[in-house]
Amino acid sequence: MTRLAGIDIAAAPVVVVPLFLLGLLVLSVVAARLARSAATRWLSGPAGERADTTPAPSLGVPIGSAVLIGGMMLILPELTLPGRIGRWLGAAFDIAFVLACALGLSRIAVAALTEYAARNPGVRPALGVSRGIVRIAVAVLAAIMALESLGVPVAPLLTTLGIGSLAVALALQETLANFFAGLHLLADRPVRPGDYIKILDGAEGFVETIGWRSSRLRTTTNNIVIVPNQKLSQAILTNYHLPVSNVAMTVVMIVAAESDADAVEKAFHEELVRAVGEVEELRGGKPTVRLTDVTDAGQVWHCVVEVKDVEAQRIAGHELRKRLLARLRREKIALAVKERVFLLPEKNQPQV
Repeated sequence: MTRLAGIDIAAAPVVVVPLFLLGLLVLSVVAARLARSAATRWLSGPAGERADTTPAPSLGVPIGSAVLIGGMMLILPELTLPGRIGRWLGAAFDIAFVLACALGLSRIAVAALTEYAARNPGVRPALGVSRGIVRIAVAVLAAIMALESLGVPVAPLLTTLGIGSLAVALALQETLANFFAGLHLLADRPVRPGDYIKILDGAEGFVETIGWRSSRLRTTTNNIVIVPNQKLSQAILTNYHLPVSNVAMTVVMIVAAESDADAVEKAFHEELVRAVGEVEELRGGKPTVRLTDVTDAGQVWHCVVEVKDVEAQRIAGHELRKRLLARLRREKIALAVKERVFLLPEKNQPQV
C-alpha cells in the first residue's frame, strides 16, 4: 500500500512513485505546449493585420516548471525523508515554485504591455519604463512570497522599505512628478506624437516624443524644445491636430481704396478656386473672400482657404500670395500704398 498525495494506492512505492513522476513530466510538457500555443493565438489574432506583430512570450519553461514543481510538492510530505533534508527540500521547492510563477506572470504582463503599445502608438515612448515597473513589481511580490514560505517575518522588512521609499520619494520629488505627469499624458492623450501644439506663453511645435521625464517639441525651424512633463500636463495649450489636422489659413491683401470691390472679389475668388485644385497643400473645399475693413490705407480683404496641416501653411501661403499678386497685375488693380510723411525744414530755420 502506497499513500500518494493523500490517496491510498494498492501498489508498492517502487512502482507508484516512478509512474507518478513520469505522468507528472508528461503533464508539464503538455501544459508548456498549451501555454505556448495559447500565447501565440492571443497575439496573432487581431495583430495579424499589422506588420509589427508582437512576439509570443516564452511561457513553456515557467509553466512547465511550475506544474512539475507543484506536483513534486504534493508528494513530498508522503516521502519518508530525514527532518532536515525534508525541510530544506520543501523550502527549495517553495522558492522554485514562486520563481517559476513569477517568471511566467512577468512575461505575460510584458507581452500584454507590448501588444497594447503596438495597438496604441502613443504609448510606445513609455513602453520601456512600463516594462521595468512591471518586472520590478513582480520581483518584489515574488520575494515577499518566497520569504513568507521560508518563515521570515515580512512586516518589519516592509516597514523598513516603506521608510526608505519615503526618503527616496522626497529626494526625487521633481523626477517622480515628471514621471507621473508623463503617464498622465500617455493615458489622457491631450497631445500625441506628431501633433502640432502651442503652449500659452510658451513654445510651439510638433510633438516628437513623450518620455518618462520630459517631452520634445520640434519647431518649424527643426529645433528641439524640451518641456518637462509636469509643466506640459499643467499648461494651457492649443492642439492644432485635434479634432482634425486641417486648419483654416487667412491671406490678407490690401488694395487701393478706389478699386472696384466687385472686380476685386471676383478676381480673388477665381484665383482661390483655381489654387484649391492645383496646390497640393490645400484641402478641397470652398474658399472664402471677405472685405473686412476699409481704412485710410485701402480695402482690407481676407482670403480664407483650408490647409491640410499647420506645417503646410508656409508653402500654401507662399503660393497663394504669388497667384493673387499676379492676378491683381493682370486685372490692373493697384495695391494700397502706405502713406509717407516728409518733414520739410522751416523757413526761419538757419541752414547749415
